[in-house]
Amino acid sequence: MIFVNSSNQTLYLFKDDSLIFESKISTSKYGMGCRMNSFKTPTGLHSVSSMLGKGLPAGTLFKNRRPTEKVIKKIPLDNSDYITSRILRLNGLEEGKNKGGDVDSYNRYIYIHGTPHCNTLGSKQSQGCIRMSDRDVIKLFDLVDQKTLVLID
Repeated sequence: MIFVNSSNQTLYLFKDDSLIFESKISTSKYGMGCRMNSFKTPTGLHSVSSMLGKGLPAGTLFKNRRPTEKVIKKIPLDNSDYITSRILRLNGLEEGKNKGGDVDSYNRYIYIHGTPHCNTLGSKQSQGCIRMSDRDVIKLFDLVDQKTLVLID
């Protein structure tokens, strides 16, 4: 199970009640919430619905969940919310909270993904997704499976 702690901006991966991985992250700069178009990071229980980017080079830039030819190797000078390296797309599991209607995490395209803005990890900077360093999201990707549970608090 993945546990995302928004208060200390850290992601934890547990296997058989043991902590096996931890990483600094960035959740939304707009706070926590589940409403469509809020740009907030949704809370509650989710699962990994799909995993994209296996085998691609670190820093591979995604557009519309598809890898591009561009690989970002340095911290960009702009503040764009780049999606790099790997995507773990999340599906809400709590009807009316993060699943269905105008609170659906899947339809909001909420991911755990890589970012070249590793200098901002540990602070709230995203537009709703959970950002990780390229190195850490690749490691997480290799440690989990589709349907892994994700609790965001």
